[in-house]
Amino acid sequence: MAFWNIDLTTKDGAESAAQNGGLACFIAAGLTILGIAVIVATHTGPAAELAGGIAGVAVETIVFTIAGFRLRAGKGVIWGGVATLLLVVEIVAKLITMIGLGGIVINAILLVVMINGVRGALALKRGDLDVDDIGKVFD
Repeated sequence: MAFWNIDLTTKDGAESAAQNGGLACFIAAGLTILGIAVIVATHTGPAAELAGGIAGVAVETIVFTIAGFRLRAGKGVIWGGVATLLLVVEIVAKLITMIGLGGIVINAILLVVMINGVRGALALKRGDLDVDDIGKVFD
């Protein structure tokens, strides 16, 4: 099943969505670290203006990482929501400045997966999911 059309009526579908959302959070954290590494490597101005950017990226990376671990555990509705909101802000900033058009596409895909991860965590929290009869396939 495609990552944008997850079946959240089954336990397996909800767990899969939450775990994919966690993976998207880890990818976003990695891309954030990669982005700041490029900025640090190419920065030629005073170090003071670079320190604020590094602090902001550190907070963003920590939020993405915590959200990734929480979603991989099938929980993390709040952390996943905060990480999703951070990604939306990042996409809006890229759209306003029109810098990093490839990053907009990548972030949009990550956003869809994160939203489905939060939906999966909400479905798991709700708890009224059908358990798939996996053995039925082999009958």
